[in-house]
Amino acid sequence: MVEACLPALSQSRPQRPPALIRDTDKAEGKEEPEAVKEKEYNPVLAEQNIKIGDYYLKKKNFDAAIERYLEALQYKPDSIEAYDALGKTYEKKGDIAKAMTVYRDFIRKNPDSPKKAEFQSKLSRLEKKSG
Repeated sequence: MVEACLPALSQSRPQRPPALIRDTDKAEGKEEPEAVKEKEYNPVLAEQNIKIGDYYLKKKNFDAAIERYLEALQYKPDSIEAYDALGKTYEKKGDIAKAMTVYRDFIRKNPDSPKKAEFQSKLSRLEKKSG
């Protein structure tokens, strides 16, 4: 007798998707931000990102180029080429303050670099230009 009622019950009720289990902390915005994983040192991936950044720079897609140069620095934090390209891209984008920050950051992190004088020269030029 119960089996006879089952088809009738399933036809009389509209089908609803099952209720989702709610994670209250996430639903209420109490989720902790995910920790950004540091990338392992990888000069090959750094070089690839620089080349892709150069491509975007030629296309005048400054934001995409900046993203790639920043990613290159994650793979190789001491990349002179990535710092130089990042600073130039910020300059071309018109963001002189960020370009200056990049050059200062390079000088601070690489005080013994043979390119330090070049970066100081770029920084001085931008400081004069900005005010």
